[in-house]
Amino acid sequence: MKLCVGLSAAFAGLVAAAQNADVYVVPAPDVSTPGSAPTSLSPSMARLVLLQRLSPGGRGPYVSDFPTDTALEQIVSIVNRFGKAPPPLFAPSGTHDSSQLVVLLEGMSAAQMDEAAQAFKTEPTFTITNPPWGKAHDDLIRKDLRSLGVVNGNECSMAQAFNPLDECWGGKQAAVVRYKVDKDPDSLNHVLRRLSQLSQLGKAGEMETTFVLLPSTSRASSWSQQPSELRRRQAAEQVMASPDKSAQPAAPASWGLDKTLLMASGSRVASCFTSQESCVTATGNCSGHGTCLNKYPKEESSCFACHCLGTRTKSGSLTHWAGATCSKKDVSVAFWLFAGFTVAIVSVLWMAIYMLFDVGQEKLPGVIGAGVSRSK
Repeated sequence: MKLCVGLSAAFAGLVAAAQNADVYVVPAPDVSTPGSAPTSLSPSMARLVLLQRLSPGGRGPYVSDFPTDTALEQIVSIVNRFGKAPPPLFAPSGTHDSSQLVVLLEGMSAAQMDEAAQAFKTEPTFTITNPPWGKAHDDLIRKDLRSLGVVNGNECSMAQAFNPLDECWGGKQAAVVRYKVDKDPDSLNHVLRRLSQLSQLGKAGEMETTFVLLPSTSRASSWSQQPSELRRRQAAEQVMASPDKSAQPAAPASWGLDKTLLMASGSRVASCFTSQESCVTATGNCSGHGTCLNKYPKEESSCFACHCLGTRTKSGSLTHWAGATCSKKDVSVAFWLFAGFTVAIVSVLWMAIYMLFDVGQEKLPGVIGAGVSRSK
């Protein structure tokens, strides 16, 4: 009997350890095709997505935060798919980005994971393989998110933490809250009851909520591939820099960027890069509106620059992009259409007036002139 109980416990532990963490974003973005399985991310890649979502405007994850086992093109693609959307280039001055809330639900059993999946009524936005546990979440909040100035929602009530306009947020636009479901099972029910409220906030553009459902596991892992001491020093340096003050962007170099943000810089960008990686990093993957290509076919004379593409909105209108980072709308097509139409109209009017004037200058035929009597 004792042997059966021990084997059952061991089997349950193996199942829990092998279970992935589910991540839901409310409102749900259109990132997957119907019938396909959700994309699985490593803990370090999922951490990068969370950092990008919680970063204030004008800032983002550094290159040092990138997973070392993932290609740069894949990193940029994943952040563009699952991260928050960049602000529009010509947005009115009164507009602001949606607030971001991350909800960590720890120690969930398989039954609780199924209950949450039924409440969301959709597939997970993505999953996390070999999710961390325990102390790793403490390090994520204390060393990584604190440096971004993220509000600790556990210092407020659930109603306050889920309301971005509450005084608990202190005027900031990002917060993280953590609930240990294995110790307080009722917290899961309270969170699921607020899904309709959070969905309405998402549809109104006020707040996007990211739920991270972490299964119960005893596996000791970390969110980041960097050593804990290095991350602690980086967090201390960023806290000393006061995240509320906007730092002046540094002029980007053509190569060798160590701490380039994962977004196009507002300063002048070089017109030629020696490698595709440096072009993608400096231009923010051409602001998501193009791709970095080599202008010259020969490798010894590499010159990578942004090749801008067109994007089509939901209404069907096509937008062309231009500039060194493909961040400016290309209005040349509209300009030449307007200029060509204006020239055509002016030409038609000029020809009509010229024809009328030319007809008036013609002499009358002799037959008509013979019937006209001279005045005495």
